[in-house]
Amino acid sequence: MTRVLYIGGSGEISFACVEAAVNAGQKVTVFNRGTRSENFPAAVEQIIGDINDDNLCAELASRHFDTICQFVGLSADTISRDITTFSGNCGQYVFVSSASAYKKPWHEGLITEDTPLENPFWEYSQAKANCEKILLDAHSDNKLAMTIVRPSHTYRRRLPGTCFPGDHMAWRILNGKPILVHDEGESLWTLTHADDFARAFVGLCGNEEALGEAFHITSDSAKSWNEIVDLVSAALDCEVSTIHVSTDQLIDFSELWRGPLKGDKSNSLQFDNSKVRTIVKGWRCEIDLAEGLAKAAAFTRNLVAQGYRPNEQLDALIDRVIADQDKR
Repeated sequence: MTRVLYIGGSGEISFACVEAAVNAGQKVTVFNRGTRSENFPAAVEQIIGDINDDNLCAELASRHFDTICQFVGLSADTISRDITTFSGNCGQYVFVSSASAYKKPWHEGLITEDTPLENPFWEYSQAKANCEKILLDAHSDNKLAMTIVRPSHTYRRRLPGTCFPGDHMAWRILNGKPILVHDEGESLWTLTHADDFARAFVGLCGNEEALGEAFHITSDSAKSWNEIVDLVSAALDCEVSTIHVSTDQLIDFSELWRGPLKGDKSNSLQFDNSKVRTIVKGWRCEIDLAEGLAKAAAFTRNLVAQGYRPNEQLDALIDRVIADQDKR
């Protein structure tokens, strides 16, 4: 039985991976802060603590897990600490990076794992790429056997959003407020359900063929943002009013939009998943997008019914951008 430690485990992606790991017969331990109300399967061992507690991490390392999955690491310090702590104490260290690290803009067809990691627009993506480099060096130096996994936009309970979070976008739709869509809404975007992602992810854990390699795991299909907004509207069973604003104009209103748009969502992104299929035989995405969004919409409706309110400053900014369009 493969013994797996998840650092994180309660997030939009990682929780689905924990469930899939249990279903695959792996023995799962989850280490996190315990601040999210997820009901882990009964077989899961949960350890609550601070991921920055070096002593606790050392205690976990002494248990010699077969695979350690790092879902929350972002800084070079964290990754360097993990290399020191887990070297010799696990057979595989899986770092969850981000497909947003790939070169932007990209106009050369499907993205493969060999696409350069050059995103000049988003510090988050640059930090992930830097972590990858540190781990590749450690692997080459025989300090830590590792695997890199790059998810793109992966959803489970959270509806996708355009230039602002999906919960916020859904709240505006349900309250009859117009939403922003960046540019003309025709750039292609790849959405992957977390359950589909998780089946491939678990197939890489404990797999010697995955050592020293990087993989992205995404759907093979993509839709325009206009199509995605229509699907979200249908899932919520509520009409939507859209206001299209160029990415550059949105950035003029707030620099907060530069990374997520210039560095990610305003680009057309489609992926070649043939590499992960060479390791996880027969894997493919099975959850239809409309079906997946319908399940997420049910969660979101309940969230709003329980009193969810979006960030007031961001909502005011969106209103201000929309009001500016009315003056033009």
